[in-house]
Amino acid sequence: MTYDPELLPYQNTIRAGDNLITYSLPIGASVRTTGAALSPGEWTATASASADWGVAASAIDGDISTRWNLGHGMTSGDWFQIDLGSSTSFNKIVLDTGKDNSFDYITKYQVYVSDDGVDWGGAIASGSGGIGKVTVTLPARTARYIRVVSTATSGFWWSIAEIDVYGSPRGTGSIAAPAAVSKGLQLKTWTSSEGSHVTVVFNGTARSQSFPVSDDGSYVYELPSGTSAMFTTKKLSSLPAPVFGGLTPSEGMPRSRFTISGSGFGDTQELGTVYFGSAFAGIDSWSDTSISAYVPDGVPSGKHTISVNGPGGAAAGGSSFDVMDLASALPRTGWVATASDASSGDAPGNMLDGDSGTRYSSGTGQYNGLWIQVDMGQTQTFGKIVLDVGSSTGDYARSADVYVSTDGTDWTKVSSVTDGQRVQLVSFPTRSARYIKVVNTGDVASNWWSIAEFNVYG
Repeated sequence: MTYDPELLPYQNTIRAGDNLITYSLPIGASVRTTGAALSPGEWTATASASADWGVAASAIDGDISTRWNLGHGMTSGDWFQIDLGSSTSFNKIVLDTGKDNSFDYITKYQVYVSDDGVDWGGAIASGSGGIGKVTVTLPARTARYIRVVSTATSGFWWSIAEIDVYGSPRGTGSIAAPAAVSKGLQLKTWTSSEGSHVTVVFNGTARSQSFPVSDDGSYVYELPSGTSAMFTTKKLSSLPAPVFGGLTPSEGMPRSRFTISGSGFGDTQELGTVYFGSAFAGIDSWSDTSISAYVPDGVPSGKHTISVNGPGGAAAGGSSFDVMDLASALPRTGWVATASDASSGDAPGNMLDGDSGTRYSSGTGQYNGLWIQVDMGQTQTFGKIVLDVGSSTGDYARSADVYVSTDGTDWTKVSSVTDGQRVQLVSFPTRSARYIKVVNTGDVASNWWSIAEFNVYG
């Protein structure tokens, strides 16, 4: 087996004691734990969002034919939570998408626990999901709340038909790299160039073999014939201390993007977290010196603290962010939208219908000169517009010019967008005009241009 640190973010990671442990699970492999599935009788389930027909309670009702559904394509920051009713010891959770929903699994995730449902600290586990059931083995914890957070974007709508939590009778223990294995298995250890302790176990026998992966025997690894398992152990003390350097911009609106600069964040997110107050911020990109993230939807206007936890759970510091109050948008009754290009099912009028579940879409890749236009029916006074892509998170204009006109013929450029995002606020000196035109100046053939809602503010 070849050791490649670039693959570690696609494996499973847990924070156990003083160590950060990453381990692989080849097809057919599993980790057995002690304890049985807990009764959900006192549980309560909540989620960041739900479809009307797929409420969170359906994931704990004991009926595999019902399910919770997110109600939109997965994005980083979406979450599902269980209140166990009281402080409980556990070491494993299993998320089952149910019959005919196999592809609605969470693609990448983090797991958090809390005693009060407010303070979540750092993630205790992360990993990648798979078709059907997703089994998440945890270091034994005692807590009341469990939250599973999506850390990746997917076009599929996350579903959970049933979630099981397995009790830990000891309330202690965790996965650790094996120090020895039984006869027939081969074990090799070395230190990587980054200073991590690497352990590989190979099963060259004709049948599946098991071996303990915890000091107390409460975790047992099952390794299929002809496969290898890799364990990478890092001391938390060896990780650079994360440092919060700066925040740009320092104001914005819900679902707008911001960038954090600093150091020691880690090359990939893994167990790292960005908090917006007590809420989880969705992550757009993550590197050792820069994190791009989104203001959570629904946060109230006013001052909030943005903070970062590094890959080992250490706090990096934070800074203040002002969520803007745009007041009320102008009424859109009688407004008419047109476009240079439109798909047959996503007409321009959809951006004015007040329903974020519908959208205008160009029906073609973005190109320089693609445009949308809104006739407000009469002269209006305004200084801001907001273009919201809704759930089509990749279909925003990367760059654009904004024009206004009193007659729809003579146009005046009032602003430009140079670094577009999902929810684009465009501000300019107050103007009086009847028509607004936004001209796409990018060239992104792989993405259509979509606008779920177009709003104008005075």
